[in-house]
Amino acid sequence: MTPDKRPNPDRLLELVRNESSEFPRGHLKIFFGSSAGVGKTFAMLTEARRRQSEGKDVLIGVVEHHGRSETAALVEGLPVLPLQEIDHRGVKVREFDLDGALARKPPLILMDEFAHTNAPGSRHPKRWQDVEELLDNGIDVYTTLNVQHLESVNDQVAKLTGIWVKETVPDTIFESADEIALVDIPSDELLKRLADGKVYVAEGANKRAAENFFKKTNLLALRELALRRTAERVDAQSDELNAAMGQNEAQVGQKIMLLIGPDPLSTRLIRHAKRMATRGRAPWYAVYLQSDRHEQLDEKGRTRVEQYLRLAENLGAQIVRLSGARPAQDILAYAQQNGFTRIVVGYRRPKWWLRPFQSTLAQALIEASDGMEITVVHGATGQARAPLQPVDALRPFLARPLDYGLATAAVALCTLIAFPFRDHTPSNNLAMIYLTGVVVVAARLGLGPSILASMLSIPAFNFFFTDPYYTFNFYDTYYYVTFAFMLVTSLVVGSLTARLSRHARLVSNRERETQILYGLTRGLSNERSVEMICAVAIKHLSGPFSLDVTVFVQTLNGLQTYPVGAASQDMREMGAVNWVAANGLMAGRDTDTMPSARGLYLPLQAESENLGVLGLTARNATQPFSGAEILQFEAFASLIAGALQRARRSEQAAEAKVESENEKLRNVLLSSLSHDLRTPLTVMNGSVSLLLRMRKELPRKAVDELTGLWSQLGRLQKFVGNLLDMAAITSGHMKLNFQPYMIQEIIGAAIGRAQATKGARTLRTQISGELPMVRIDGGLIEQVFINLIENAFQHTDDNGEIVIYVEKDADRLRVRVSDNGTGLKEGEEARIFEQFQKGQTLRSDRSGGTGLGLAICRGIVQAHGGMIYAKNNRSLPGQSDARSSAGASFIFTLPIATATAASEEI
Repeated sequence: MTPDKRPNPDRLLELVRNESSEFPRGHLKIFFGSSAGVGKTFAMLTEARRRQSEGKDVLIGVVEHHGRSETAALVEGLPVLPLQEIDHRGVKVREFDLDGALARKPPLILMDEFAHTNAPGSRHPKRWQDVEELLDNGIDVYTTLNVQHLESVNDQVAKLTGIWVKETVPDTIFESADEIALVDIPSDELLKRLADGKVYVAEGANKRAAENFFKKTNLLALRELALRRTAERVDAQSDELNAAMGQNEAQVGQKIMLLIGPDPLSTRLIRHAKRMATRGRAPWYAVYLQSDRHEQLDEKGRTRVEQYLRLAENLGAQIVRLSGARPAQDILAYAQQNGFTRIVVGYRRPKWWLRPFQSTLAQALIEASDGMEITVVHGATGQARAPLQPVDALRPFLARPLDYGLATAAVALCTLIAFPFRDHTPSNNLAMIYLTGVVVVAARLGLGPSILASMLSIPAFNFFFTDPYYTFNFYDTYYYVTFAFMLVTSLVVGSLTARLSRHARLVSNRERETQILYGLTRGLSNERSVEMICAVAIKHLSGPFSLDVTVFVQTLNGLQTYPVGAASQDMREMGAVNWVAANGLMAGRDTDTMPSARGLYLPLQAESENLGVLGLTARNATQPFSGAEILQFEAFASLIAGALQRARRSEQAAEAKVESENEKLRNVLLSSLSHDLRTPLTVMNGSVSLLLRMRKELPRKAVDELTGLWSQLGRLQKFVGNLLDMAAITSGHMKLNFQPYMIQEIIGAAIGRAQATKGARTLRTQISGELPMVRIDGGLIEQVFINLIENAFQHTDDNGEIVIYVEKDADRLRVRVSDNGTGLKEGEEARIFEQFQKGQTLRSDRSGGTGLGLAICRGIVQAHGGMIYAKNNRSLPGQSDARSSAGASFIFTLPIATATAASEEI
């Protein structure tokens, strides 16, 4: 059986939706090269000038020509955005003006040196983040990048050239680019350009750069890296397209787990795993096991872990934090439960004096893995390992001096407790009192003080409780065995107790986080007003985390602050708040956007709707937010956003219910009033008609008055009829008599009825091709044509032109009633179909309508399964001349009658 290779419709629809988004993202094109001097900026400017010649508005944001005449010549004639000046420690630094670019909002902007680091005080630390914001605002960007600035190959470049590149770009940004243009020249030609002075290097560094970087072997290796990275991206795009077309769906790919720790080797592991995932086109996850050893890390170690996790996230990894006391078993269990096929782990050979006592995680995983593929990266090469300080080896034993003093006091206390029992019980039994003391010290003070307590317990026991007393001598040799077992037992028990205590603290922290989350969820679920929701959020977050919490709720009048009046007067803080509210992204302290702000600001988003901003300011300004805390805050923000959305939906539901009841009451009143008015109006119309037949017997002035009265009675009767039709439509009681009709017959009847009010206006019909029959209620559709024609009469001059266009469109008939009158006001296209809404006319003496005609048209067309809308003629395709582009068009569709239905009803 031939496999079905047709495109997957769901995937294709997703691609189309991405391309036709209401707010389309700008396109990013990267001019990519192996090193400086290959001509990336020149190629970018050449392409920009070509686009300008095609009519594209091109703006130079940043271009560095470094005095090269060929490049500088290409800049001439292109508009340049002035750079902004930033005062950094008394020095004026010129940087890209992001706000100026957003205000100008050009279709295309040029941004040289994609990996550039912005000066402190800029909105974003990196230029690529500026580019991301430009793209989010629908601006296309051209930029330049060298392969050595890609984060995933940073260690490879350092190994090849001996130079660590500090300015890097996450690979996820490179991979998300819409187009990569590889700019490549032979290495010999690049060396010649260097000799001719056409390659920019830092002042005073020409010789060093030529010797250490611009070697032919290095250039060849960098060129190979650039070509390979470009080829990998092309392969990834091909796979994505094949997946969208429904191919390769059954292939089972890899799933990579990377284990991260506080060791600097983690940076090499991250880049290695990224390259592995790119080559295998596999998802990868960076996992950090937060065991009891995490509690032993100092502040620098924990900071390194957060930096490594952020690096992995920037390179495209999913971040996972696990908790457990058995590293190898917990990691393997998680890997098997979540379908990982490979685990990447680092290995460093322990010091010779630690090998008998220390087992590495890599060894434990290899021994415990059951068919799982383990990739071990040795730490002997690559990035140099940070030297192991003696304090690192002794860190588990470090504690405050006070803790060691308390451990000594605990031994003294045990001695005092045991002393009264010295003459009443064998001395060996008293050793248990010291063991108890060691356990208490280990549980409360940690491993180091417990070891001290163990070491002090032996001489104390010997001095006070073995014969001869108050000396360190003893008569019985079996005390050697007692002392040895007492020491070993106390050390083992103390170590296990200390470890159990650390694990208990870890579990306690997790329980505390769960309690906070539960309390916040429960508190939010009981509230329905915005004020109370914000009060609950502030109450549950401010205390446990020692934070000043502010909630900014989006309203029609801007951001409403809770607690009221708590808005910061600092322009930097409010700038961060407004940016988060506008962009829906996190900003502020310990982030990549406005990191100089004192507070951390998170968007309150639910179902892609931005409801406000959550502001968190630490009372201890020197304590940074950890990655785990930021993840918690994001979870809290999600809960608060869900509660705010629920409150807003409740308000909208209440308003809708009131509106529905009002609508029902209005329809009842309209129907009742219309029925009550119809009979006397009919009598009055008949009486006036009878008097007009007797006009020969009446004075001229009376005849004129009766004629005017008869005309107004006709208008009033028509208004009452419209009210009855509107009541029938809104109540759902309208009965449709579907029959097959030729649309030409309906149009002719409507034109005939409209001739009396046409005046000098031109009314014509234009039909494209042969039209099929339509299945409609003829009387109602005729009323639609009459209402639209009379509406066109009211909005055109006496010599105006109204044209009715009819054409077949797939399984529908498309009708357009077009005039050359005043047209529609901006934003009026949808509103005019509501009840009692009237468009404006140019002439003040024109009476206009009642505002029900178009609403009736919409109700009738929708009852037929069609759609109706209005547009100004200038927004329609094919309206080139000034006369045809004036005025407005009302367009509606009708279903075509099938041959079977037409034959049965005929």
